[in-house]
Amino acid sequence: MVDDLDPPLLGQHGGKRPGAGRPRKGEVRPPKQRIHGNLKFTGSDYVIARLTRDAKDGVRTAAVLLQGIRDGLISTHAASCEMRYRQRPEPNGRGSENMAKRRDWALHRLLNPRPDKARIG
Repeated sequence: MVDDLDPPLLGQHGGKRPGAGRPRKGEVRPPKQRIHGNLKFTGSDYVIARLTRDAKDGVRTAAVLLQGIRDGLISTHAASCEMRYRQRPEPNGRGSENMAKRRDWALHRLLNPRPDKARIG
């Protein structure tokens, strides 16, 4: 059992990947390193790790969405679609438009908080 319940950290994005491509003639490919061992890295873990990395880089939207996931206001799928990590499937007419409205309103409230009345008056 793993004691650390946080999702595994992602490395720096961009740049050359080590071990990518075909090795040159006479070159020996180093064995692949397993960074996270036998941990399962599900889609929601990946989204949370990516939001965490982007929030540390200073992206305000990623930090707000990550807090919304932790508070249970939105799902990881909704956050990943908002940050354009994923794309929602094309509507086929069998879903509920009310759920889409509810999801859009939850994201709107999360990203555009109301000012405190105490600070105004």
